[in-house]
Amino acid sequence: MTKIVRYAIQDKKRFIGLALFCIIVLILGVIVRLPFIYYISGDYVWYLKLWYDIIVDEGFAALEWGFSNYNVPYLYLLTLATVYLPNLSPLILIKSISIMFDFVLAFFVYKCVRFKYRQTVTFPCLAALVTLLAPFVVLNSSAWGQNDSIYTAFIVACLYALLRERQAWAFIAFGISFSIKSQAMFLAPLFLWLLMKKQVKWRYSFLSLLVHLVLLLPAWFIGRPFGELLLIYFRQVGQYDRLTMDAPNLYQWIPNHYYHWYPLGIIFTILVVLAIALYVYKIRVDITPNVLVHLAAFSTLIVPFFLPKMHERYFFPASIMAIIFAFYFPKYWYTAVVLGLVSTLAYLRYLYQATLVPLLYQATLVPLPLLAVFTLLLVAVLAWKLMRIIEHQRPATDPAEEPGRAELLPTPECHSTKGKL
Repeated sequence: MTKIVRYAIQDKKRFIGLALFCIIVLILGVIVRLPFIYYISGDYVWYLKLWYDIIVDEGFAALEWGFSNYNVPYLYLLTLATVYLPNLSPLILIKSISIMFDFVLAFFVYKCVRFKYRQTVTFPCLAALVTLLAPFVVLNSSAWGQNDSIYTAFIVACLYALLRERQAWAFIAFGISFSIKSQAMFLAPLFLWLLMKKQVKWRYSFLSLLVHLVLLLPAWFIGRPFGELLLIYFRQVGQYDRLTMDAPNLYQWIPNHYYHWYPLGIIFTILVVLAIALYVYKIRVDITPNVLVHLAAFSTLIVPFFLPKMHERYFFPASIMAIIFAFYFPKYWYTAVVLGLVSTLAYLRYLYQATLVPLLYQATLVPLPLLAVFTLLLVAVLAWKLMRIIEHQRPATDPAEEPGRAELLPTPECHSTKGKL
């Protein structure tokens, strides 16, 4: 707060301009969501509304029962909303929770981009605006009522903490994200790569587990068995019997009658992550902020691309990371555009296929295998760019082998500037 006051005193015009921009962004963010706010999705009818009704009938006591396949932190939010906003329409209430976190997500995107552009707020503000107005973000919360912006907001907060070298906060944010949804694990390869490079300390990794366990305690105190709480994510694995739930990934090209071989897909994904980890560990590369953002974007993209049984929504974190990546590497702006478009078209296939707008449905009916091709191309682009960065950093001769050259090598980019999250 003191920084804000100091900033307002020192540069009044700039502060007023920034405040006006925030107000405009807030208004625009609400306006673009209004046309979708009364849209009723299948997920709302079959899941969200049923959970709401149970919570309304039972109150906090409902948390004793396993009526939802979502983890309990999201149910805490839903329960608190029903208790303190009892007169609000269930459709509006459920969507309002996700929409609120759209703004939280945009804030952390702003902070990540602001870390790079410290002398100007133009690009960070633009990044926040792009995030808030991105079609896949708008549809996910205001049309679908899904909670992907909630756990992704904490994923981006985790990245911001890593940029600031606040390792404890990074693992805490990751633990919160994982407690909301297991798809937070798409960022786990980044931690593996950083741990192998000794960029983060192992002792902090236990904070994520601790946070996850702590967030389960309220439901346990109410009466739900702790073992059942621990197994929520394991039960989700066997919920569907399809290689892909309309996700534009590798399994769009594999017939579903090979479904029983899906464990091989999990093993293959692990091998891909380990191969990249070995590559990053072996080569000489400094984990600069640019490299860190690159690895975060790469991690959140390759995991849902190679893993089986993915939903189309599971590319949400990757699409957000692509926006941050595009601002860190402006020449690759098309990565955010392409992945955002792929996500949006995948969403529309589900959202509008059963509505009274068949023309819109037909207009957006792009074959999923084709969308998967574009996703694969983005995987290739990020892999190629990563190798370019590594080759650019790596000296032609190892300084350890030629001591006289050590002082001639360029000083690597500073990892980051420390500060409070």
